[in-house]
Amino acid sequence: MIKTKKKFKKVKNENKKPKGKLFILALISTLFFVGLAIRVAYIQFVKGEEYSSAAYNQQMKNKIISPKRGTIYDSNGEVLAHSVSVDTISLNPGKVCYRNKKVVPSDVLAEGLSNIFELDYNNTFEKVDSQKSVVVIARKVETDKVTELQNWMKEKDITTGINIDEDSKRYYPYNDLASNLIGFCGSDNVGLWGIEERWNEVLTGTSGKIVTAKDVSGKAISDENEQYVAAQNGNNIYLTIDAKIQAIAEKYLKQAVMENNCSRGGNVIIMNPQNGDILAMATYPNYNLNMPFSIEPIGISKEEWDTLSQEEQSEKLSNVWKNRAVSDLYEPGSTFKLITTAAALEENIVTTDNPTDFFCTGTYHVADRDISCWKTDGSHGVQSLRLALEHSCNPAFMQLGQKIGPNILYKYYEAFGFFSKVGDDIAKAYEGIFFDFNKIGAVELATMSFGQRITITPLQLISAVSTISNDGMYVRPRIVKQIENPDEKSIEVVEVEKIRQVISLETSQKIKDMMLSVVTDGTGGHAKVDGYSIGGKSGTSEPTEKNTSEGYVASFVAISPIENTQLVVLVILYDPQGHSHQGGQTAGPVAAQILSEVLPYMGIPSDTTKMVSNDNYLPIVPNLIDKTVSEAKRVLQASGFNVQVNISTDENTTLVSDQTPKAGIKLEAGATIYLYTAENEVRVSTTVPNIKGMSISVAKNAIRAANLNIKVEGISGVVVSQEPSYETKQEVGTVVNVTVKEELKEAQ
Repeated sequence: MIKTKKKFKKVKNENKKPKGKLFILALISTLFFVGLAIRVAYIQFVKGEEYSSAAYNQQMKNKIISPKRGTIYDSNGEVLAHSVSVDTISLNPGKVCYRNKKVVPSDVLAEGLSNIFELDYNNTFEKVDSQKSVVVIARKVETDKVTELQNWMKEKDITTGINIDEDSKRYYPYNDLASNLIGFCGSDNVGLWGIEERWNEVLTGTSGKIVTAKDVSGKAISDENEQYVAAQNGNNIYLTIDAKIQAIAEKYLKQAVMENNCSRGGNVIIMNPQNGDILAMATYPNYNLNMPFSIEPIGISKEEWDTLSQEEQSEKLSNVWKNRAVSDLYEPGSTFKLITTAAALEENIVTTDNPTDFFCTGTYHVADRDISCWKTDGSHGVQSLRLALEHSCNPAFMQLGQKIGPNILYKYYEAFGFFSKVGDDIAKAYEGIFFDFNKIGAVELATMSFGQRITITPLQLISAVSTISNDGMYVRPRIVKQIENPDEKSIEVVEVEKIRQVISLETSQKIKDMMLSVVTDGTGGHAKVDGYSIGGKSGTSEPTEKNTSEGYVASFVAISPIENTQLVVLVILYDPQGHSHQGGQTAGPVAAQILSEVLPYMGIPSDTTKMVSNDNYLPIVPNLIDKTVSEAKRVLQASGFNVQVNISTDENTTLVSDQTPKAGIKLEAGATIYLYTAENEVRVSTTVPNIKGMSISVAKNAIRAANLNIKVEGISGVVVSQEPSYETKQEVGTVVNVTVKEELKEAQ
């Protein structure tokens, strides 16, 4: 019994130990759950909003919806710039796989992609073989290339790792038309130059997005918080530019630059003075907006280009892209005499036709020097203001500047906008650079009175002349006519902005009448357009001693009609090195060519329907197609034409398949008509000779010697223009249209 009792006590003691452990375990568990509850409460009530937001953001995936960039139209609704759908091609290196999940080798990828997108193989290989998660292979890829890629992937059985993402590309249907005005966009569709840059915020729009909940595998899950935020497309803008008038301006500007060998190109601006609308703004050389980084307009070889530093390359490209009509300063020369004239008449300092107001001996003594008139072979003698403007006499305007004084001149310079940035909504604009008012001496007063040693922009000059033409009212130049919101279908009209009355109606009429005299009786005779009243002023500025390499600047500003003026045209040629560097001879004919096409196009009635032409009694080239060669020869010879045809078959059975010139044109007897047959359709080209400045008879001989035909407009004088331009290649038999006018004395 004693043993049993001891044994019982031992069992009792052993049972106490587990009970203590359970108590401790229960205590720990209780503390753990209390702590957990506190933590849960902390997360839920203290950090709940933060963690909930973080979890939501982790699960939600945003897809950006790019807006469509607005379209740029001309004033008639012709598309000048618009965005088209393209794609961006990217891939995930190391994850491009065949259907069997096997990774595509880097060399296979590099070879295929470089061939499809015309890329450098080594650069492409470096991309596809990189450690990056994603690399872009090509941007702005059009549909045909995407299709080619998809076909290649199908052929290779590649199913994953190559991404095709929707994008947009800016496209310019007319390539180089108004290129320096419109500008272009970068790869991110942000405007970099011209209108594209200045109106970028209006054109860009606002991105939208789709917010979708996705699980860890990336699959969409149902979520009541899914959001769709629509993109706001960019606004469309309608320019005041007329694409047809722009094309006319560019055609004759290019021709003038080539014919006069203008090393620094040229500008043309056409403006409606009544509302400030810019109808054309041309710069040459221009460039292809769809290939803005091409070095072709720069005129250097690829080898020479590669030797230039990045800074030098950027500078040369910038010079090509620049809108010089707004962003370049130049010396206006004698066109600026119109401003001096306006100030003098408005202040009643001089009248238009007092015959003894001015006297020219060929030079004028100012301070310590003699300043010459442009006329180096004599003097203009005694003159009225009208005659001084007709003669473009520098001494007369130096005398006039002294009568006016710097105080009054600077008041009008400011009123005409020369101290303001004109056209800053078109491109980067500059204020004119004039003498410091406190440092104006006799020489400075003299030179600025006839437009030398001051610099302004072409747009400032034409805006000032438009003010004179618009009854003295300065209207702000307008380049955007209206803005269209394509989403809301609303249109905002950019109102015409009349700034100030600079001169009176009476002064305006007096100056326009004198500008008419400049064209009818003075140095602007080459700007005449038969059937229309044209006023104008020539200008020639010489280079300064510090910038002799820049050469002369020849210019002409024309207005038409004189009554109710609707057009102002400014032509500027930089460093002409042809037969003349004077504005009347080089820029005046260009203004006439432009006006002769633009005035009828705009429906502006002529003063007379009779045009000076010599073709009233000329024979008409007949239609010879499908006639036998022998019959065609008889018809042409009966009309007085010569015939050229090269066949070895029977003339009585061989039919004429084509002819040059075409039927319907009037040509002088003796012109040569070239016939072609199915047996011989080979065309021969010839070089057009330069006949500017030649008499009619000499010009005809030169043209015919080149196996070309000639059509002359005008009765007598010398050739002032030709189309096609000289040194261009043309098919034999092509008609060269020539304008002749009486030879005139020219001035600055």
